[in-house]
Amino acid sequence: MKVGTIGSGVIVTRMIDALRNVEGNEVVACYSRTQKRADEFSKQYNIPKTYTDLDEMLKDDEIDTIYVASPNSLHFEQSKKALLAKKHVINEKPFTASIKQAKELFDIAKENGVYIFEAITTHYLPNYDVVKKNLDKVGEIKFIQINFSQYSSKYAKYKNHENPNVFNPAFKGGALMDINVYNLHFVTGIFGKPLSSTYIANQGYNGIDTSGIVILQYPDFIATCIGAKDSSSTNSAIIQGDKGYIRVYNSSTGVCKDVLYSPPVGDLIGIKGFKDPTEHIGIEQAFNHMVYEVKNFMDVIDNKNDVLYKKMCDQTLLVVEILEQSLKQLA
Repeated sequence: MKVGTIGSGVIVTRMIDALRNVEGNEVVACYSRTQKRADEFSKQYNIPKTYTDLDEMLKDDEIDTIYVASPNSLHFEQSKKALLAKKHVINEKPFTASIKQAKELFDIAKENGVYIFEAITTHYLPNYDVVKKNLDKVGEIKFIQINFSQYSSKYAKYKNHENPNVFNPAFKGGALMDINVYNLHFVTGIFGKPLSSTYIANQGYNGIDTSGIVILQYPDFIATCIGAKDSSSTNSAIIQGDKGYIRVYNSSTGVCKDVLYSPPVGDLIGIKGFKDPTEHIGIEQAFNHMVYEVKNFMDVIDNKNDVLYKKMCDQTLLVVEILEQSLKQLA
């Protein structure tokens, strides 16, 4: 892929590094609203071309893929423009704010002979596969508990009523769209569509959800997904059954840095001579976990792997549907 980037946040720098660590990719241009910022970014990350006019960048024949990592509210508009220019698109999470917008982007991509992907790392991680392959260890699943809480560096500004983008409803910010989306992908990527979903949130002075919990009801178990930008916690996912639990820990559900399994020990804990039976079943992953999604995007483009692509599209549509329903519950 020959990629042009939109955005200059931390996530963009990680994607640039991931692209450069997978053979066959090149970052050839970056877009920013100001020339000063474009020049600074291109110099820092050794990107040959800069643009301050998105339409001009989309006319660049050298670019075949656009990476969209702008504020959430711009994802739909900018991705649509890129698709109409017959560029492949890697669109950062959250994909869109509505199922209607998501379907429109997939339709436009098909009409123009290109692909559009949601940049959600979870599904492509080796340790996510480890979780799926070891589910039988826990027996009958009873609960899933996921907590991805990450105190935002912008929260102090928000409390001071400076209204940064990540806490601004107009920019589709908030804990659900920025943080909890990873948890929703983690659960639904394994267990599919829930019977129902309920979103309960702590809302700030402008109505934004600074933290919240999505409750997913499945036929035989309940999943609770906590996402917070106003506080921090140990981030982990626990799949709890009658024969033990699997825990993904030591990073968010978008990283899945390690996985462990523990059989039920009950009241044996604390007894003299008790030995913790917990075992690490995770495997070592690449330092930059984003390389795995890049490889999968390339597989679809290079090999026209439409089976994989449909799976990606269906997964994105499922999560966007839950996100849209959840936001309506806050209104």
